[in-house]
Amino acid sequence: MCNMSKAIRLFPGSGQNYKKRMFILKRIELGEIHDQPWCPRVLRNAVTDFLQYSTNHWGQYTPLLPTLCYFLQRVDARQIIDLCSGGCGPWQGLYGTISRAFGKSFRIILTDRYPNLAAFQLARDLSGGVIDFREEPLDACALPKEIDGFRTLFGSFHHFAPALAQQVLQDAVDSGHGIGIFEMTDRRLATVLTMLTAPLFVLLHTPNIRPFRWSRLLLTYLLPVVPLLVMVDGIISCLRSYTPEELTAMTASLTGSPYEWEIQRRNSPRSPFPIISVIGCPKPETIAKWHSKTPEQIDHNRQ
Repeated sequence: MCNMSKAIRLFPGSGQNYKKRMFILKRIELGEIHDQPWCPRVLRNAVTDFLQYSTNHWGQYTPLLPTLCYFLQRVDARQIIDLCSGGCGPWQGLYGTISRAFGKSFRIILTDRYPNLAAFQLARDLSGGVIDFREEPLDACALPKEIDGFRTLFGSFHHFAPALAQQVLQDAVDSGHGIGIFEMTDRRLATVLTMLTAPLFVLLHTPNIRPFRWSRLLLTYLLPVVPLLVMVDGIISCLRSYTPEELTAMTASLTGSPYEWEIQRRNSPRSPFPIISVIGCPKPETIAKWHSKTPEQIDHNRQ
């Protein structure tokens, strides 16, 4: 079994008393509309573009940079493999610090099941190639063995049902790479109600979103589908988010090489919501063993 020797929970209260005090709702397994295969690409891209803009405009994840850099250095990561990247996530606001800390050769690779290629291309151009991407759809539950690096998921882990979420974690452990999960949504009633204000922010900020698309303007102001979709999907995201206790249970049931896990619930000065982070990496004595393995040996471990 995976040795969860370092599972840190830093949040006010725990268990049933904490849930009652904070009015945490029961988790409901729904699916975000923009994440469905039948959702038109133009709507999906409009939603992910807004989410990318908002995370970079307000910089909610910026305070996490020291922690992320610490773990990247700890596992001697050569690159980041960002899963479920959407419209690029927070990387336009983070890549500069990452590049200065780890050198010009360090890369951040964007991936997604439904790649927003126009947004990915813009991110690569603006970053001078520090941010790159994979064009083909990729499943976060089973990455190809040739794609190696420290894995990250920003605001997307709740999209996975419990069994699939477990697979995402297990695939990272089987590959021998570190993984960092960062979530801003939670099931507190106050957070769910806050999502009702999302249409206002979409209406106010849409003209500033890049890459520019006429379709986004039409679907925001003439036919306001995008503001409503962001609100509905935001509520759904809250209702299917995981608590630190649930995430701790997931990491405890993983098998394979011994990993250390840090699970925290922290306040961000740039976010009205607390950020839940889950960071796992191999124990120091196992990192050298993974680096010495051949691709065939790693593939055998993942089967």
